[in-house]
Parts: sequence; structure tokens; C-alpha cells
Amino acid sequence: MSRLYIKIKLFLNFMSIIHNFCITGKNYEFLNALNLNIILSGSEFKNLNDYPTAWIKDNQGKNISNKNKNFGTLTSHYWLWKNKLKDFSENDWIGINHYRRYWIKQAYKENVKISNLSNSILRNVPDENTFDVLLPEKINLNIKLSKLIKKGFKNYITNPFLLFNLNKLSIKLHFDLFHGYGLLSDATKLLNDHDKNDFEKYIKNKHSFYPLEMFISKKIIIEDLYSKTFEWIFKCEEKFSHLELKGYGKERLYDFLAERYFSFYFEKYARIKTWPYALIKEDLK
Repeated sequence: MSRLYIKIKLFLNFMSIIHNFCITGKNYEFLNALNLNIILSGSEFKNLNDYPTAWIKDNQGKNISNKNKNFGTLTSHYWLWKNKLKDFSENDWIGINHYRRYWIKQAYKENVKISNLSNSILRNVPDENTFDVLLPEKINLNIKLSKLIKKGFKNYITNPFLLFNLNKLSIKLHFDLFHGYGLLSDATKLLNDHDKNDFEKYIKNKHSFYPLEMFISKKIIIEDLYSKTFEWIFKCEEKFSHLELKGYGKERLYDFLAERYFSFYFEKYARIKTWPYALIKEDLK
């Protein structure tokens, strides 16, 4: 056995393991070959006989699975927080994947398919002393003029200059246009005192954010994130209980709110490193 091989093996053993979870709402056979902890989102409304027994069901233990229609993937995040995080030590690394999106090794950035997905998945933490969380690249917020005219009447009537700055929407304006006018601003008022003012500035001044509620981070950070998020989201649920949440932009309102807060939280409280993920575009079976 060569010295180089021994050094590589020792290095890989030294690298921290990522405890990977994957959230899905559907039964895809290829998921079973990925060696991930699969969480079935919205289990409360599924016929569980149609899903593998090894999968985690988010309606077991302490759960809010019955809220899945308006909470989306948050019901799985909640299950993880209340039922599984206790099994990890504070410095254990935990990764969140989605059924079409997976954290991958740098060398596999291109041409990831179902056939090579298992080998492509990132399973050890790279250079962990340089960051607290891995996040996908930010998305920049913009809109076509036709959509702004159709969706943003209240916005451009109060601020006509928006018509000339379509490539630089604030997080707040983007949310107004696609998820309901004024809802993000009203929700901000319900945040804890430590975050309220900072979050208000964040949504007004930032023109991009870290999307998808995907991350790899340590238990101690994730636990704090979940605690702050759900304290706020449950207040929002009470505040907006009179609303009829229908259509893509509003039905999962609380998931969209949390997505913005996740991004804010990591920017405020953690050292961020962006990392590639694979989007599986093949027809899933």
C-alpha cells in the first residue's frame, strides 16, 4: 500500500461526514439507491402503503404535517428539528437536499444524471474551518415590464421609477409581485426584536438572496435557525389566517416567507461559502 494512498485515506477519514437528508413529496424509485435519509413531505395526506417503509414520514412524532399545503417543505424541516436533531452532536454537519436538487462534489459540477448521482453527491465537508454553512449561489431578482404592469400596479403607482429599473428588484418588491402585496412587510413586524430592523433593511435593500432552503451546516446553527424561523412563521400563520391562500404564489406562503428568512439568517449569523448543486432534469420515475 503506497504512502500516498494512506495519506488520502487518512485525509478522507478526517473530513467530517455530512448527514444528508432529502425532502420529497413523491415516490421515485431512484431515491432508494442514493444512501440518503429520505423525508416524505406532507405524509399526513399520503397513502403510506405506497412509500418505502424506510423513508421518514413527517407525520410521525412531533409534527405539523397537516399544515403541508401552506407550509410546503417546512413540515419536513419541522420534523427534523423536533425529532431528529437531538440524535446529533452540536458540531455534526447536516445537509438538506431536494428530490431534484442535490449537493455534489466539485468535480461533478457538469453532467450529473440519475445514473451517476449517487457517486456525485457530496458526503464529506470540504475545508470546514473556512465556513459555517454551504449555500447555493444567490439568485438575482428582476422582472419583465409586462409582468410588472400586470402584477405590480400598487407598486409602480406609488413608485413610478420601478418601470425603469426592472433588473434590480428588492426582495420586498419581488415578494409583493409574486406572493402578495404587503405580506412580507406585515410579516416582518412579527419578527423577534433582534432581527426585525435588520430584516426590514435586508428585504428593502437587497436585490438577491440564497434560494431553495437548501444548506449544509452544523446542528448548533440549524437548531437556532429553526427555533427563530418557526417562532416567526407560527405568528405569521395566525396573522394571515383570514387569507385565502390559492395559486402557486400564495398557497405555500409560509414556505416562501421562510425561504427569505433562511437567507437573511445565514447572512447575518454565519460564514457562508457557496457550493454547486445538481438539478436533475430527467423525467423522474
